[in-house]
Formats: sequence, C-alpha cells, structure tokens
Amino acid sequence: MLHPVGSRPPSVYWRRRLLLLASLVLLVLLVVLTVKAVFSDGGGSPAAQGGGATHPVTSPRTTPSSTPTGTRPSTSGRPSTSTARSSTVVPAQCKASQLSVQAVVGKSQYKIGDNPVLTLQVTNTGPAPCVQNVADSQIELRVYNGASRVWGSHDCKIEPGVDERTLAVGHPAGFSIKWSGLTAQPGCAGTRQRVGAGTYTLYAALSGHDGKVAQFSIS
Repeated sequence: MLHPVGSRPPSVYWRRRLLLLASLVLLVLLVVLTVKAVFSDGGGSPAAQGGGATHPVTSPRTTPSSTPTGTRPSTSGRPSTSTARSSTVVPAQCKASQLSVQAVVGKSQYKIGDNPVLTLQVTNTGPAPCVQNVADSQIELRVYNGASRVWGSHDCKIEPGVDERTLAVGHPAGFSIKWSGLTAQPGCAGTRQRVGAGTYTLYAALSGHDGKVAQFSIS
C-alpha cells in the first residue's frame, strides 16, 4: 500500500489517497456534529421533554391592573355592595307637624269590672317615612270623667328605654294597654278605687303632643 503500483506516476495515486482520506475525515466530522446537535436540542427544549407550554407565564403578583383595590368592576350590571350600602337613605326623625295622633278605645261600652283596651294611634301624614320614638315615656294615655281626671298611664310607672320605629306614610300604627278600671293619681298617690258607671273621655299624647280624643261608657 505504501508503494502504489500502476501505469501512472506515484504522485497521482498519493493525491487520490489523500483526497479520499480527507473526504472520510470530513464525513466523520459531519456525523459527529449532527449527533451532537440532535442531543443538544433534545436535552434543552422543554417542549421535547414533556410537551410543556412554551408561552411566557406572568405571575399574578406582577400583573399590572388599572382597577383600584377594593372596586372590582361588576359584570352583572348591579352596583357593588359598598355602593348599595352608601346609597341607602336613612329616614329622618318625625316632626310633630307630620304626625296625626288620636285616641282609640277597643269598644264604645264596657261593664264595671272590665279592662278597657286603650290605644294611641299615630299616622305619618308627611311626604316620606320617618323615625319616631314610641317608648313608654313618649306615649301617655289619660282618662277623664267630665272635667275630673280619673287615671293616667304614667301615674304609677314609666318603663325606661328607647323604642324608635320607622313610620310608613299613611299606615296607622297603634300602641295599646289594658286599663284595670282603677283610679290613679300622679306619683301613684292615694288609694286606688274602681270607677263607677258613667261616660269617660280618653286623651292620647305622643311626645307631649295631644291628639284627637275618644269617648266610651261604663255601665
């Protein structure tokens, strides 16, 4: 092999051998580079290893937002809870001029020994609902026989406390008690006695303002 034999000069055969050797070396280098490139792509690509997403993922903490905290936009067309609460209108306190007060008796006639039902009835005649304190201290019922005062709901006891109610427009609200039929004096002074037969007048006052009276009889 080291001494080529042929009809041509030895230099020709050496050039052919060198050209063939160079071709083999180049082929080996191409194969090595190709294998290296294939393995390099297989180990570095997330998609080749598991089919994972290649799209960039933005962390929720760094996502820019044009909506201020605590005011999420509503997709249903309804106002948010905070807006609904702030728009709620609170009724104002009732004025004496917008309240119609009157005394009401359960029956027009009672027997001696009965316990008449006495009622203060109030109606809001104003343009809008209003709030009124209807605690015992604000409601006073008084019974007269002619010009003589016979009994009052505040004579012997007044229940403490506050009882604020919203009065709707045009809807009467009644507050009733049962009268024992016994006389009473302010401060619960004197001896209490059962009233006799006669005609009696009931007066009703709300927060110091008297209303219409009502009459009834006891026989």
